[in-house]
Formats: sequence, C-alpha cells, structure tokens
Amino acid sequence: MRALIGADPGGAAWLPRLLQALPEIHWGAVRTPGILRATPLAREINIVDGVVRLPCCLETSTLVLALEDARDDRLPAGMPADPQRHRVSQVIEALRVIASGRHFGVAIIAREGYAEPHRTTILEGLPHLEREEAEDLYANYWGWISEETLDALASS
Repeated sequence: MRALIGADPGGAAWLPRLLQALPEIHWGAVRTPGILRATPLAREINIVDGVVRLPCCLETSTLVLALEDARDDRLPAGMPADPQRHRVSQVIEALRVIASGRHFGVAIIAREGYAEPHRTTILEGLPHLEREEAEDLYANYWGWISEETLDALASS
C-alpha cells in the first residue's frame, strides 16, 4: 500500500481499481471513491471491548476502508475477551465509529485459495448487537482481494 500511496498520494489512479476488485463492495463506494486524505495508514479506535488497531486504514471524504493482511496467517477467529469475536467483526465495528456518515468496509488481502470467514462467524462476532443491526454491519465486509491483484495495481 505504501508504494501505491507514494506513487499516487491521492489515489486517483489506483483507488477506483482497488475498489472495483472487491467482490462485495457497496456500489456507492465505487461510484464516488473520493481522494485519499492525508491521514495515517494505521489507526487505533476504541470500541466496546477495547482498542482495535487497524494497520492499514484508507480514508477519503466519502469512504473508509480497512485492509486486513491474511497473506501469511488466518485472521484471529476469537479474541481474549470473547472467543467468538472474529477480527473482521471488530474491524467493522471500529470503522463504524470513525465513518461519520461515509461508506465503510473491511477487505482482506490474502493468497489464492483463501478461505474467507463465513457470514455466520462474522455475525456471531457481534453478540452485543440486535440481529438486524449485526446484519447491517455484515454488509460492510467487502470480501477479499488476492495478493497478486494488489501487486498488479502497484505495478500499473
């Protein structure tokens, strides 16, 4: 990501292509991606069960996207305070805190053949929310993108 941002700090060339590569992205985020803000890539956000560190958080005036790295390891399927709380559930909830009316989502960077978290796993990671609210938040899981696709964005 740093190479993409370094070559094109506003993301005008690569951000729309990145968003289009995400299989479950909200159509509004693709339609108006905005220009990257000069914010740090890493963010720490307080949520109900503590601080969530987002190592790669991209923000524009219209969206917030967290990229989770699962290239070398699966994302945690349980947190110390709650063994059913999947990492994606935490990230979605953290993004909701900072979105301020913008589209927000989490995507996973992984190698080909990655077994993404099941919908039920993500929903069960939001036990403190009513079912309807959890379902609404699940819509902010935007799928996964291969390491090769991300590399191709950096080289084009």
